[in-house]
Order: sequence, then C-alpha cells, then structure tokens
Amino acid sequence: MIQGRHTHPLPTSTLMPKLSRILLYYDGSREAKSALHRAVDLALAFDAHTDILAVASVESAISASVGCLSDLAFIGIHEATQAVLQEALDHMTGSRISAHGHIAFGDVVGSISTHASLLNADMLVVGHRTRSRLTRWLGGGIAHSDLVKRCNGLAVVTIPCD
Repeated sequence: MIQGRHTHPLPTSTLMPKLSRILLYYDGSREAKSALHRAVDLALAFDAHTDILAVASVESAISASVGCLSDLAFIGIHEATQAVLQEALDHMTGSRISAHGHIAFGDVVGSISTHASLLNADMLVVGHRTRSRLTRWLGGGIAHSDLVKRCNGLAVVTIPCD
C-alpha cells in the first residue's frame, strides 16, 4: 500500500486497476532469481495469477553448430530449459502461489511479447542486468527498451539483482 500524507493507506483501486495476471520471464540467472522473488511479492499483494515463461534460445546453438543443430543438442536445450522452468515453478509452489509454466523457442523478446499477448498479462516482470558494450554489439541479453515497445500497454517491471 502506498502511504502519503494521509493517516491511512489509500485503497489500491484508486491508484491503479486490479492486476489479475502476471507474466514472469525466467532464465535461471541471478537477475531472474531476483525477479522471481519480487514476482512472489507482487502475486501475493495483488492476488494475481502468475505465468512463468522460459525461452530456449536455439539461435545461439544453431550459430555455434554452423547451422546444423542435432536432435541430441536440441533435446539437451529443451531439457535444460524445462529444468530452469521447474526451478521457478517449485519456488512459486513453495511460496503457496499457483503458477503455470510455459516454454518457448526462439527470440527472447519476441517470445515474451507473444506470450504476454496470448496470456492477456497485465504485468511483465523481468530481471535486469546492465549490458556491456560488447553484449549490446553482439545483440546478447534482453533489450528492455525493445521489450517495452513490443509489449505496448503492458506494465513492464524490471528488477535489478539484490
């Protein structure tokens, strides 16, 4: 609750519409773990349904394998992504929050914006890391400005590491 000069908290309904659905992007990084903990707080505060999205970025594996991604490599990528997603789901369950998990393949920003639209999310929660010049030049990591543009009208909450 937000408190100002009033002696009592303002009702949430006067501040913003009720959030009913949160989408959390989770990749197992320190930043994502920090976002996971904050998403728990938000889900409890707003009594919102939570969806968790893990993205298997196969582009980097395809480029590393010179365009030939074997079935075994693809299965390994899928299993690793599934394990990361399960970690987040277990944390939510341990916090007594019901959450649904989703796996996407491909571009992270594109997958997040597509799932946010498909799931009719009100809020997107992602971890934040300042990208180095080299990372930006190589196109690595999430470009939060691109994410905000592609998720037009969606509240995007970026969480730095604790």
